[in-house]
Amino acid sequence: MSKKHKNKKIIIKGLFKLEKTHYAIISDKNIYNIEKEFFDFSDKFAQDGDEVEALFIWAKHPKAKLLNVTKRYNKYVVGYVKKINSSYFFEPLKTKFLIKLVDQASEGQLIKAYIIQSKNTEFANIVEAYFQSESNDDIIAIDKYNLPTEFNSDVEKELEAIKEPSEKDFIGRSDFRYLNTVTIDGADAKDFDDAVDVEFLKNGYRLYVHIADVSHYVKDNSAIEKSAFDRGFSVYFPQSNIPMLPRKLSDNICSLVPNKDRLAFSAIIYFDKKGHRKSFKFTKSVIKNKNRLTYDFVENCLNGKVECDKNLKSHLIKMKILAKILKARRFLSGSLELDVKEAAFIIENNKIVNIVQKPKLFSYEIIEEFMLSANKTVADYLNKKTLFLRRIHDKPNPAKLLDLAFQLKEMGYAFPKKPNAKKIHNFIKSIEENKRSIISKIILKNLERAEYSMQEIGHFALGFENYTHFTSPIRRFPDLIIHKILYRMLNDLHTFSYKKLENITKNVQKRELVTEAAEYFAKDMKQARLMEKYIGKVFNGIIVSMIGSGAFIELKEIFVEGFLPYSSFKDDYYTFFEQKQMIVGRKTNKVYRLGDCIRVKPSKVDIYAGKIDLELLKE
Repeated sequence: MSKKHKNKKIIIKGLFKLEKTHYAIISDKNIYNIEKEFFDFSDKFAQDGDEVEALFIWAKHPKAKLLNVTKRYNKYVVGYVKKINSSYFFEPLKTKFLIKLVDQASEGQLIKAYIIQSKNTEFANIVEAYFQSESNDDIIAIDKYNLPTEFNSDVEKELEAIKEPSEKDFIGRSDFRYLNTVTIDGADAKDFDDAVDVEFLKNGYRLYVHIADVSHYVKDNSAIEKSAFDRGFSVYFPQSNIPMLPRKLSDNICSLVPNKDRLAFSAIIYFDKKGHRKSFKFTKSVIKNKNRLTYDFVENCLNGKVECDKNLKSHLIKMKILAKILKARRFLSGSLELDVKEAAFIIENNKIVNIVQKPKLFSYEIIEEFMLSANKTVADYLNKKTLFLRRIHDKPNPAKLLDLAFQLKEMGYAFPKKPNAKKIHNFIKSIEENKRSIISKIILKNLERAEYSMQEIGHFALGFENYTHFTSPIRRFPDLIIHKILYRMLNDLHTFSYKKLENITKNVQKRELVTEAAEYFAKDMKQARLMEKYIGKVFNGIIVSMIGSGAFIELKEIFVEGFLPYSSFKDDYYTFFEQKQMIVGRKTNKVYRLGDCIRVKPSKVDIYAGKIDLELLKE
């Protein structure tokens, strides 16, 4: 803990967010992280998306006390019924806070409750009781985060007038239907925002990034646009999704599906042979996707593991060459890449049968580099023209970096002095591979959060002075707004006022938090449900995170994390050393630290808290 902040007390206002290992309050200027055991709810509770006031105290362990919930994101809350003596209480999911329940219900029943404020006290009324089955998992996630799932009659009426694009829609557009345009997405993708093509030139490369022209169909102040604004983003669960736009648009008319004429907004970018951007052009266009490709197929085609049409393979090789050049150029310029693992759900016959670590495929990077280039190019252009909605990532807080450097030093790592993104990137690459992901998570926790903003502060992790989101208007409202702003600038039209952009920015900031929280909650539920059938089975694991009450263990056979409480250790009483990220037995001096491999077994799961409790096996 830096001396600068020792014992400092401040009142902070911001959005409340529940993370796996801690709580976070996201204010306009900072992110305040507090371990769960050091957050005092006292006589109030908060949930994801609430606007709160809290007293924050810097100490050896930062502490916080919830003072007030100034605005509830959702009056309807999902949780359990608790009975204490003859009284009934409501316990919101993932909290230990109890609210007096007006009604009566069975102990342990999962319910949706309406929270009633009465002076300084809150009461809960039962709205709905859930049958706790897998078929209701998505419904519970939807209710917990108040996600809109239906479109109103005004939207449906507007949809009736929207037809498949025809020749009259192509007038005035660049015709790129002759190009070898392809999409590369996951095997289960339903909506296709982006399509790409690459041409080799005498002095470099020409990259085409075609993005679905959603703005052609979603008019200003229309019911469809208002609905998209309210949602902010599409929500993706492991086995389903809630689209931002009606499926007629998201899955069909806007989507760049194969072998159909589709309207697009295209970025054509010229690079020299070293990957320097030389020029660019934006144009409304009509395209035809010649091939709907998957990441796995592209990877296997490039590696010679599957039979692949020679012309297609040659085309994909060109894409790979350009992507490698752009990636090298980006990291040379100062981008940061954290080694953070992601989970992939294996689904058979509509059942999740396994969870594995998402493989690192270069086919992902092909699309990533092309989208980054398009987003940056749009941002650089708009930066000289007008106000716009940026994607920013602020520089790390110096106090947090001091604490991070001290912690890593205690763990045996020399964190770079005066670190920038490039130095942090090189530091991560220098760490032994089996601990790279663990250290990346520690660093990530100490970085600021990427967000939508009108501030001109650049993107720290990418190393870009200007950045925005242009490439996913089917599933992100900010991208749709950028399309509208870009079109106005290209045609010398009046653009959005500062006040309107500010209102959009504030809304998408909140909607992004809620969307992320809902997606994580749904994934955690599915992980816990899968592990329920493995209670008592022995797994190999690795310690990936440690807090005051226990350690998070990443299982090797199934890619999930479980929680191992120190109180469950039978051989000794263990003391936690936060900075060193280790525990030491008082009698035995036995040490457990980050990266240690251990054997555990699941002992209990709480599906709707997304929690998997583990037991340590005797060695």
